[in-house]
Amino acid sequence: MDASHRDPGPRGTAVAFDTRLGGLTGIAVTGFLLSLVTFGIYRFWYMTNLRRFFWSRTLVDGSPAEYTGNGKELFLGFLVALAILVPVYLGLFALSLLVPSLAPLSAPISFLVLFLLGQYALYRGRRYRAMRTLWRGIRLGQDGSGTAYAARAAGWWLLTLLTLGLAFPFMRAALERYRIRHTLIGVERMGSTARGRTILGPWLLIYAVALLPPLALGLAFLAASDFAPPTDLFVSKGGKGATVINPAYDGTTIGLLLLGFIGALATCLPLALLLIPYYRARETRAFMNAARLGEVRLVSTLRARQFYWPYLVYALSVIGFVALVGLAVAIVGWAVRSRIGGDGGAGFLPLLILPLYLGGALIFAVLYVRVIQARLWAAVANTTTVSDAAGLGRILAAAHGPGSGLQEGLADALDVGGALQIGF
Repeated sequence: MDASHRDPGPRGTAVAFDTRLGGLTGIAVTGFLLSLVTFGIYRFWYMTNLRRFFWSRTLVDGSPAEYTGNGKELFLGFLVALAILVPVYLGLFALSLLVPSLAPLSAPISFLVLFLLGQYALYRGRRYRAMRTLWRGIRLGQDGSGTAYAARAAGWWLLTLLTLGLAFPFMRAALERYRIRHTLIGVERMGSTARGRTILGPWLLIYAVALLPPLALGLAFLAASDFAPPTDLFVSKGGKGATVINPAYDGTTIGLLLLGFIGALATCLPLALLLIPYYRARETRAFMNAARLGEVRLVSTLRARQFYWPYLVYALSVIGFVALVGLAVAIVGWAVRSRIGGDGGAGFLPLLILPLYLGGALIFAVLYVRVIQARLWAAVANTTTVSDAAGLGRILAAAHGPGSGLQEGLADALDVGGALQIGF
């Protein structure tokens, strides 16, 4: 039987998210405007307010979670992380100057160092969020090693690259197991049985849509040209640097295959992107069903449509807003030209660019929080059930205290952090 249809049992209790989002718009508007005027500094307090809002409206066995972090410690952690990162950047730059033979390797070395730091920061950032989360007075936590996690991530990413992406679901499952198995609720340790094969099918679907048609047409093109593509396949157009397919190949097998290859790239990659919410939903459901806390387990019935709907609503909202703004500008422009005559009213358009840009950015930021983040959070929470609610009452509070803001400051400095994470 599929894991998503398992009966949680008579003692099961639902996880719930209060979808009454009163106050969320105010948080988003305030966060956007103050982040704008403080050149991004206020975003640490904005992230904190968002987390408090979402945590407090997520109920497990009728009790809400509590987020006890604050923006000040995140900001100070960010400054300390910058103090650590700046010498790293300067050291890499100095190395390329002092050892010229290593200059060509400076970019790969920099990427590797920052990748490892980024993975370390992701793990430590999750530890910070866990240790700042309370439920019924019980503090969550996370142990394990950020260095070990970064090493595991590096090894798995290398394997993923060597297998041309086929190992990706197995990497995701392995890293999920490490994170969950080092997650603490009070003194109790969580467990996970996540396996890559449970999400291999959805990933292979994306893989097939994105790669197989272009790959097949590309190989057919190479075979048709005896693996030696003609040197005159592309010719310049108008002497302006632009190139087009040589008209001499119109209607030929080589020309048709080349057009098919270009068309497949232009078609298959967007289609593959449209499948990402499907994969995300299946992965989230599988990982939630794999989580354990002793005899207590989670049962998720999440469906892909519940991940698609927020994005569809957001896209339609953005399209509607852009259409309304375009219509309003056209009407105002027509009215001004009618009054002034000729093109005398065209000068007002540049004056609208900045207000329209800021107003649009504000509306898009609010829509993103309310439509995408809130709805995705609600989709995960409201389709999850705790199988043994009585077991939650047996959890004992741990003695460990809250973590340091430096743990997430590094993630923010490397731009690998995030205000919210859907699911675990």
